[in-house]
Amino acid sequence: MRATLSELLGRVTWPPPDTDRNRFLFRLTFPLACVAAVYVLAFAVASDGLLPYVVSVILLVVALMSGIGLLLMRAQRQELAAAEAAELERAGLGSGGAATRHGR
Repeated sequence: MRATLSELLGRVTWPPPDTDRNRFLFRLTFPLACVAAVYVLAFAVASDGLLPYVVSVILLVVALMSGIGLLLMRAQRQELAAAEAAELERAGLGSGGAATRHGR
């Protein structure tokens, strides 16, 4: 049991790697968690129960974490694109890229 737990904890990475699967899951999780949090929070206000407030706070944390994950994956993508552009520029292949992209 302890070995399995340490294996699972060893695989958890933050920020999440920028893969198509992670982008899809985070893009799906963020709006669903936001909608669910607002729905449960409205129910909590109407019923004045403690448990709905706790659940809505947990859902808000899930929405916040998925939003942060999306932003971090976007930053990784932009950093990778900038590094590739710099490498192409260094190799002399990127000098005409901006001119051809803008139709000049």
